[in-house]
Amino acid sequence: MLYCAHAIFYFKLINKDQDSFLVHENVYLIEADDERSAKKISMKIAKDNEDTNEDGHLELNEQKVCYLFAGIRKIIEIEPSPAPINASGLPGLELTYSEFEVDNLEQVLALARGDMVEILYRE
Repeated sequence: MLYCAHAIFYFKLINKDQDSFLVHENVYLIEADDERSAKKISMKIAKDNEDTNEDGHLELNEQKVCYLFAGIRKIIEIEPSPAPINASGLPGLELTYSEFEVDNLEQVLALARGDMVEILYRE
């Protein structure tokens, strides 16, 4: 079965306080036997896409940042299409992303749990 996994990531300033957090919601196509397996697979994919910026290459507004995984917001089973879909070799491929801003880390984590949070939608 195919699923879309919505993973929440955020940018964290290295060694500095911040007034808000830039958040990405990345959506991955996952092939799995069930939703529990899809979540496990998506958690690994998302963790593998974190960037702790150990070499100092990642910047946001000219400040060093880490790109961190906060959690899986939701898993959605993809309804089959009447026409055949050739998705072999694609599971784990990022399908799209959204970008928004929240005020604090608690809101990042609440968003990752699927809780209601006020956001500034950027893209």
